[in-house]
Formats: sequence, C-alpha cells, structure tokens
Amino acid sequence: MKENVLILSKTQMNNNKVCVGGLTFSGKFVRLLDSYGNNLPEDTRFAPRQVWEIDYFPKADIVPPHNEDVFIENFEKKGKLKDEITIKQFIEKRKVKIWRGHPDELFDRLIQWTHNGSGFIDKHGGIPNHSVGFWISDKNLRRQDYYGIRYYYPSDNERRKIKFKGFNEPVDIIPSGTLLRVSLARWHRFEEEETPKCWLQLSGWYDFITDDELPF
Repeated sequence: MKENVLILSKTQMNNNKVCVGGLTFSGKFVRLLDSYGNNLPEDTRFAPRQVWEIDYFPKADIVPPHNEDVFIENFEKKGKLKDEITIKQFIEKRKVKIWRGHPDELFDRLIQWTHNGSGFIDKHGGIPNHSVGFWISDKNLRRQDYYGIRYYYPSDNERRKIKFKGFNEPVDIIPSGTLLRVSLARWHRFEEEETPKCWLQLSGWYDFITDDELPF
C-alpha cells in the first residue's frame, strides 16, 4: 500500500532506537517499522511535520493495542506542512478523535493508575483498539524531574503523571489547550509473576514547532 504520511512524533526507546508515528492523509495512524519489523534508528531521516510517500504493509502478527504497526519498504520525501497549517487543523479535517479534559478520558477511559500516578493498561482492565492518540488537557501540565521527565496534572484528590519520551525541548509548563500526543509503550513486566502492562507516555506536543516549511 502506498500513501502520503504526515510524521507526527519520534519517541525515545532503548538501544538508540525510536518509535516513529505518523498519520496517513486518509486519517489512519501508522507506526513505522523497517522491512524486518524493527524500530528505526535514532538518526532516522523521518521528523515531525514532514510528509513522505511511503510504500508499506501491515504487520501480520499484530498484538493489540499496537494495531498501528506497519513495515515500510520504499519511501520518498514530499515536503512539510505549511507553517499556517497546524497539526490540529490537519487531524480535525480528517475527523481524528481528540480526547479533552482530565487524563482519565484517555484511551476510552481504560487507563488505570498506580498510587504514584503512573498510567497503564493491562488485560484485566481492558485493551483499547489503538495505542496512540491526541489529548488537550483542561489544566496546565507541570514538569517534574523524577526518573526522567514527567508532566503531572494538578488535582487535589489523585496523582496523574505522564513520562515524557519525545524529542521536543522540555518546558516547565505545558499550557492547557495545547495539542498533545500520547501513546502506550510496548507490553512489559518488571517481575516474572507480574501481569504485563503497557505504560502511558507523552510523545510530544505541537505548539512550539517553527520551520521554513514547503507548501503541501
């Protein structure tokens, strides 16, 4: 299948690899893997707001919620979005859902939270049909440096913190109303007897990008 894809994010992973997420011009989320099914190297040419024509095919052994995995073959850079076109405008035109308000709304309200405020899904609480999405918080998110960078949602009654794994320059406060991209990490367990979980993470935001961009 060959489609134009807008690159949305690069998420940091281990072993100098990145998870590259995009949205096709028909409004489908894709996660770009190489032709062998591996994550891409950190120095990949793909970057947010770029547009590429990509020949890809879906991964055969999909493990939900990571239904966006595709293997890429041939690809050609087409340009970038014009400065005056925001990511929000691009996705709204394609009727892509945006979660709004409290972080409990994320991933169809299937996120569970630890006592420290980290979000996750597991098979007991339900598995959404996708592992990426957009969110607009109704409150400012504040930076907290604790085992990496996390952004916490202020609340009197519960803790809600999301680990930042993107490549944006970290800021102290992400203002309410900012379009955010959130994602669920791959299934993982820290102990053999533990139930595997997909942990919630913040992949990036879109208000601070400025480029000398080509029309598209």
